Parts: sequence; structure tokens; C-alpha cells
Amino acid sequence: MKPNFLVIGAMKSATTSLCELLGDHPEVFICKPKEPEFFCKDTVYKRGWKWYESLFSSALNKIAIGEGTASYTKRLVFPQTAIRIAHDIPDTKLIYIVRHPLERIESHWTHTTLAGVNPALRFCDALRQFPYYIDTSLYFHQISAYRDYFSDDRILVLFFEDFKASPDKVLEQCFRFLGVDPTFQPSNAEKPRNVSGNLADTQMIRAMKQLPQLRSAIKLLPKSMKRPMKRIFQRQINKRPAWDKDTLHWVIDMVAPDAIAFLRHYGKPEDYWKLGDYQESEYPTPPVKLAS
Repeated sequence: MKPNFLVIGAMKSATTSLCELLGDHPEVFICKPKEPEFFCKDTVYKRGWKWYESLFSSALNKIAIGEGTASYTKRLVFPQTAIRIAHDIPDTKLIYIVRHPLERIESHWTHTTLAGVNPALRFCDALRQFPYYIDTSLYFHQISAYRDYFSDDRILVLFFEDFKASPDKVLEQCFRFLGVDPTFQPSNAEKPRNVSGNLADTQMIRAMKQLPQLRSAIKLLPKSMKRPMKRIFQRQINKRPAWDKDTLHWVIDMVAPDAIAFLRHYGKPEDYWKLGDYQESEYPTPPVKLAS
């Protein structure tokens, strides 16, 4: 059994929410783990095709069979991904969901910092030192690697902003693209998961997995102490990284031409993301409310 669709990113653009909601459809199968990273990481690819196919062995009688590795659109880090996919599963369909490029960069940095990657490095310094933060937000550059091998009718591009506003409509679009019943409505499709309220919980879970001692310590805490810890973590999630003016303008200059080309090709106004209005300290960040 092999997949016939992939959710290829973008990282920090609600791919987890999208895959979970797609997987709620009775005719859709999403493998576990949701992100096997087979085509991007050499160490995983070396496990071989039989290992990869085994992830989908439970997909009997399913019409749409897929996975959702966001790193499949990290072209700078994994330049071989698109050609591997085209070679191994040339008939597959691709779903690519994107968001405001600068918001995605901020979220990407927050994600890696909370995971313990260069935690002492300032946000703007990290952007200049590690170009993958910006490269991953060059959406037209990323999808062009796939358009070299896949026709546009096999690529569905979605916008996080549409998904957040009308998840039911976006899911119907996905279901039609995948050839499954488009009238199915997941019972919990009102709000994308891992986007706002659940983001902090997800980050906390990841941190606990990477730090077993922390996980063990938290289990011993009474509930009255766990809630204040959540509030502390919530403040960290809500805290926007600080842009300095020079870095902001530098990043916008790098991102804007790609964003315009991408938006033009996929039917959005060129000023859809209003990059020129982005402020280093004034852009609103929606609050995150953690589950109690």
C-alpha cells in the first residue's frame, strides 16, 4: 500500500489540524506518525520502500491514503525531496497550505526555540544566521520544485487564513480534490486544531517528550500548581519575537517578490498579506487560551 496524496507543508501553517480533520473522513487514511519524513531525511529514506509502505498497511478500503510531513517544503534543507516523491509516487496528489510569510517565520522560530534549538540566540540574529527560516516562507520557490514534476491539477494550494475562517469550506475543497465524499463534515471542524488555543498545549507536550525529567516532575505536581505553569507557558507562546527595523525590511525585501508571484499564480490579490504594513512591534498577535 502506498499513499496517493501528501500534505507537504508549510511548516507552522496548520498542517497538523488539516491532517487530523482529513483523517476524520471515513474514506481517508492518514498514517501514524503523521510526519514520517520519509522523502526528506536521508536516514529515514534508507529504511526503504517496504518500511514506508508498512505505515499504510491499515488503509484497507480507503480511497485517499496520505501523510503530512511539513518538512517536504523545506527546500534549502532537503533539496532532494521533490525529485524523490516524483520518482517513487509520480501519480500522487499534493496539498500545500500556507500562511502570512512573516507570521510563519515568527512561529517557526518560536517552535524551534521552545524545542531547545539555539535558545540563547536573538530572533533577528537567528534569521540572519539560519536562512531556512526565510527560505521556508518563500512559497513560490518551494512549490516550484514540485511544479517541475507535477501538473497544477495535482497540486492543491490552501491558505491558512481561509482555513481559519471557514474550515468546513476548505475541507470540502480538499475532499473534492481527493475524490472522496465532499459532503462529509467532521464533528469538530469548527476551528482548526494546533493553530491557536491548542498550540501551547502541543508545544508543551513536545517539550515534555524531549525532556523526560520535566515530564516526570510535572506529573508529581498538584493540579493547583499545573495551571500556573500553563499560564507561564502561555505567555511564552503569546510573546511575539522582537523585530528590529533593519531586519524586518531585509526580510520583506527577500519575501515580497516570491509572495507576489505566489499570490498571483494562486488567485489572491498581490497585497493579500500586506507585507508593507507589517510592523516590528505593533502587529497584533491573537491571544492563546490554554485548555484547563
